[in-house]
Amino acid sequence: METSQYLDAVRANASLMVDAARRAGAGAPVPTCPEWTVADLAAHQGRVFRWMSAMVEGRSAEFIHPKTVGELPDGEDPIEWLAAGADRALEVLGQADPDAPVWNWLDRGPGPARFWHRRMAHEVAVHRADAEAAAGRTEPTPVTPAELASDGIDEYLHLLPLRAGGDLPAELTGSWHFHTTDAAGEWVVVVGDGGITITREHAKADVAVRGPASDLQYCLYNRRGVDGLEIFGDPARLAAWRERIRF
Repeated sequence: METSQYLDAVRANASLMVDAARRAGAGAPVPTCPEWTVADLAAHQGRVFRWMSAMVEGRSAEFIHPKTVGELPDGEDPIEWLAAGADRALEVLGQADPDAPVWNWLDRGPGPARFWHRRMAHEVAVHRADAEAAAGRTEPTPVTPAELASDGIDEYLHLLPLRAGGDLPAELTGSWHFHTTDAAGEWVVVVGDGGITITREHAKADVAVRGPASDLQYCLYNRRGVDGLEIFGDPARLAAWRERIRF
């Protein structure tokens, strides 16, 4: 996808997130993040916006700890702090050279800044769903277009080895096939003694999950249930995935 499409997604979902957070109120619990209130959610996303902005604007070749660049000041409204952070992030991403080298997790060092356009598009879509849940919505607003949600699944899966580390439980050993039905997207994930491998292909697996891209993305992120998804194989294995792999 083009960086302009990611930027549009950040803009749209940040606006929806702020609106939902305001409807819910800072003290409302976040059902999809049980230990958080909306204030916690807003502080987290506001800090991520500021951290990313510092990394990209400064073209940092080294990791910068998020807590060193942006904490919610005492007495400041967390939702308005979130909104200001979104404005800053959009300004920085809009001005950034997508090919400029900036540190990221995937390259484990400097890589093209477009990584952060993509990362923020999917980060905000997921946390927008959290804000909507806090505001009383039982199903998140779908990620559109479907190609964006499919891209979000691709990013989620390819970051999985970094996020999960090497300490995956034995019940996740095996193969998994994820398939989107409204946009191009098929992946096979194999979990074994050698770690996690991900390929983009159509192949048989121990468990297969098939459905609309947005529903599948939010299911993998534990922001919705499995309703409307086709599951082939043992449903308990999908339940174990959702229980053990949580972001």
